[in-house]
Amino acid sequence: MSLRSALLAAATLMASANAHVLVSKPVPYSVDKLDNSPITGAQYPCKAQNGFTVSEMNSMKVGEEQTLQLKGSAIHGGGSCQLSVTTDTEPTANSKFKVIMSMEGNCPKGTDASYSFKLPDSIPNGKATFAWSWFSRLSGAPELYMNCAPIDVTGGASDTSAFDQLPDLLVANIGEGCTTVANMNTKFPNPGENLITDNSLAESQPPTGNCGASGNSPGGNSPGSPASSGAAGAPSSPASSAPAAGPSQPAESAPAAPSSPASPSSPATGGGQACTENGAVVCNGADQFGICNNGQVVWQAVSAGTTCSNGAIQKRTNYIRQLKGRVARPRVIQE
Repeated sequence: MSLRSALLAAATLMASANAHVLVSKPVPYSVDKLDNSPITGAQYPCKAQNGFTVSEMNSMKVGEEQTLQLKGSAIHGGGSCQLSVTTDTEPTANSKFKVIMSMEGNCPKGTDASYSFKLPDSIPNGKATFAWSWFSRLSGAPELYMNCAPIDVTGGASDTSAFDQLPDLLVANIGEGCTTVANMNTKFPNPGENLITDNSLAESQPPTGNCGASGNSPGGNSPGSPASSGAAGAPSSPASSAPAAGPSQPAESAPAAPSSPASPSSPATGGGQACTENGAVVCNGADQFGICNNGQVVWQAVSAGTTCSNGAIQKRTNYIRQLKGRVARPRVIQE
């Protein structure tokens, strides 16, 4: 990465401290109190500390095209988003949000981005809550953004039997043991049938840790493996075991390959520490820097030919000492 790219990235991160993204349509709950900061565990879901005042009821008919309108310019290099619904009109941490659409990569796709979506016919009729959630890619630290809006559903199901089979919303980065991978798009372990994928800006990686029913859980899929897309409730067939053909022969051990010399290690990235001034560039020696974002800074290596000094990324200057009047000559030793 060039010096110019590093400075542009730093400027983007500094701007993000004051210009995150939020939902403007459908009209969210308690819209007069809504802010654009990431959500914490105490605020989950939906910025619950703001309450669930219905600023405007959003009518939605199943099967008809609806619009999600986002507002904000600091898109943090995109990331991954999900749209979900819960039948609770005042959601709590125990509410079940069911996914109706997943967007892996390049979400939001730009300033004031908008998306079209449809409610599936599994959504029950009546009052419910719609949610937009976002795992930003370049926010400096793993974060979760979430806004919710009241909806009134028509033309839908008369019960929750099909609704209950939809995948659960992925919840991560709020201190519950599930964390998304920094600088990567989040790959949803269970995205549902309506999935849009765009890995043009970065690769997608699944979250790590105990992510519950929506991700990797103990005894479930191994870390990094997406959930199977088979029909819900279908019994799994036991793996067939072939009878042993006889006593097994000891495997011949191949000679160990000579180990290659270890390459010089580059400065480690990741980790982090607390900071006080949002948007400030913080140096960790000359070879690492980070941007203070909501009280946290995550280290990353400076680009080749640059150095971090006194809170700024600068070109690295090489000083060459010249020996005037002296010429170094090879010395020959005869035996």
